[in-house]
Amino acid sequence: MITDHVNCTSQLFIQRTRRSTNLPLLSKNINKLLKALDDTELNHQKLAEIIMKFPEISARLVYLANSAWISSAKPVTSVDRACFILGHSIVKSVSLGMSISSCFDTRKCPGFKVDRFWTTSLLVSKGAGLLASRISHKVECNDFEQTSQSAGLLHNIGLLWLADQLPKETNKALRESQTDSGLTVNKALIKHTGTDYCEVGSWLCCQMKFPDVLNTAIRFQRDNHYRQSFWEVAVLVGTAANMVTALHNKCEDVSENTRLNQLGIDCCEQNAVYRQLVDSFEKTQELVKIMSGSR
Repeated sequence: MITDHVNCTSQLFIQRTRRSTNLPLLSKNINKLLKALDDTELNHQKLAEIIMKFPEISARLVYLANSAWISSAKPVTSVDRACFILGHSIVKSVSLGMSISSCFDTRKCPGFKVDRFWTTSLLVSKGAGLLASRISHKVECNDFEQTSQSAGLLHNIGLLWLADQLPKETNKALRESQTDSGLTVNKALIKHTGTDYCEVGSWLCCQMKFPDVLNTAIRFQRDNHYRQSFWEVAVLVGTAANMVTALHNKCEDVSENTRLNQLGIDCCEQNAVYRQLVDSFEKTQELVKIMSGSR
């Protein structure tokens, strides 16, 4: 909730939303990818047919499949083979990540660290999926694990928009949150921009006509009191995001989340997911370097 103290600053957000953006292009591309990549029954040949409509993504996937990150025994020369070797989860993450990134210019915001952003996004996606796998049989939602992974991957998409459209204010917020351990990124964003990446992410979801479940999970991921439609996905994404923050802070373990207990995920299972994220941290960082072309 944005307080009256910063309502005057929130006009920055309102003014920028009235300007033309790349959202139509982003909406067209990402909705095609979301629909295709959320279909776990799609074989790698059909997946490659869709990916090949996006030349830059195709080239990056082939490059990744030939990198030391994969250590393929034979050179990979086709998108089809790259999709087979990399697997559905990596193809989805890289494809959506590149599609989203292409529509925002974050270079105007020095405090925005691309590698950290995507490392966080990929790990939150993984964490949300791992948590979802433990309760998918209890939830009346089609493709619950895939949906949770997508929501995790997109959970901080609002930060991309803020770094692009409000670079000075967002830079101040990111710098301040980095130097003040008691100040979260969202609190710093509210202080300097009048909004946060949850609200902005929800607005982006509406503009791009994303499914309601993604909009809800992104908007309410930090709201401990939300209990309406799709609250389970919001809880999983918020918990996974907290785990990844703890991971970046090099915490040995994470505090038990009582909201997960309500979903039937006890302390032992929560710690097991966190350990899996710890084990994936370095490899995910390497993946992001290759994915972003910084290596």
